Amino acid sequence: SQRDTSHLLLPPLLPDASEVTIKALLSPLVDRAAVTANLQERKWHGPSDWPYWTEKPRSSDYGVVAEIVANLLENAFRYSPPGSSVGMCFGEQGLCIWDSGNPIPTEERDQIFDKGVRGSDADKGFVGSGLGLALGRQLAQELGGSLELFSSPQSFDSALPKQGNAFVFILPAKSMP
Repeated sequence: SQRDTSHLLLPPLLPDASEVTIKALLSPLVDRAAVTANLQERKWHGPSDWPYWTEKPRSSDYGVVAEIVANLLENAFRYSPPGSSVGMCFGEQGLCIWDSGNPIPTEERDQIFDKGVRGSDADKGFVGSGLGLALGRQLAQELGGSLELFSSPQSFDSALPKQGNAFVFILPAKSMP
């Protein structure tokens, strides 16, 4: 049975500092995701390398990155079938939260970012408001970035599974080295 693990995936409390790093924001989420995967008896593929840009000091406005990633991880653990792998990896301009579950149907891929819309898997008794992805995309855009769904994790990184879902969060180029 799938446990409700959402309490494990809440974003960490933000420091009162005026600057943050992506690594400091996301490290606790990566640790919690590993615990969640263990509880659910599924494979977790955490980042093997933290790119330079994740350690670059940024304004505290970037605290929303933790909210966005926590929501994406929660969705991946909640909606992908038991036994499917979940992971997070980095690219040159952003990060990817992926699962090896059933791909979100083509006709739903754009709508799931609309407020109040939930995927068809959401009808299987999962609690949710349909606001997480809409808010995540809005927050990403307010930072100057983007949040997109790729139909295959391999389209983000060739080492990832061919089947599944990949939510790609691109951070604004101006914040990159």
